[in-house]
Amino acid sequence: MKRRMIAVVLTAGMLLSAFPIQISAMEESQVQELAEQAGKEYGICPELLQAIAWRESNYQEEAEGAGCSGLMQIAGCWHLERMERLQVDELYDPAGNMRVAADYLAELFERYEDAGMVLMVYNGDSRAQEYQRTGEGLSDYAQAVLEKSEQLEREHGK
Repeated sequence: MKRRMIAVVLTAGMLLSAFPIQISAMEESQVQELAEQAGKEYGICPELLQAIAWRESNYQEEAEGAGCSGLMQIAGCWHLERMERLQVDELYDPAGNMRVAADYLAELFERYEDAGMVLMVYNGDSRAQEYQRTGEGLSDYAQAVLEKSEQLEREHGK
């Protein structure tokens, strides 16, 4: 019985791998345009917004993970008032999702100023306060976003 069950599982796994489920990702140019709009509105480097979208969802507007949704992986339960104020009803709408994220990031930049700290708080990193106190221990997440942002700035001729 065990052997038969293993064979069924292996066969199903091979069939599933032959037909991978695709989650559509937005075109990079579309994300760039959204980042330009939100960046201009909130005074945030558009390449930083684009880099966050790349790191958070790989430009997948329907991404879900750990209670977060959409392009910028927004935790709706923490941003209901912000969403209401911005008139964003749907976190799977890429423009609304980007706008909620940019509004939150602008608030974080006002409070912390340091991009590394902002990114660590945005990502919910429990070591953010230690980083703020010592200036050491920048998270892999923040480092990856900052590096991608710099790469995008070079590509965009900045």
